[in-house]
Amino acid sequence: MNQSDIQIIDAFLFLYVVLIARSREIKWYQATLISLFGFLLAGTPFGYPVWALFQAIGTFFPG
Repeated sequence: MNQSDIQIIDAFLFLYVVLIARSREIKWYQATLISLFGFLLAGTPFGYPVWALFQAIGTFFPG
């Protein structure tokens, strides 16, 4: 599986999450977190800014 295959699968999963959120089965913030973790785990180029965002949010928590 190459990078373009992963991006196509990730785009499909993103569409799936959007459709679930529109049906009101999950809340919008849950759909956002699912999408961000999907990009992070898929290893797409968008995963790097997502990881930076998680690190920036993590600096507010002690420990």
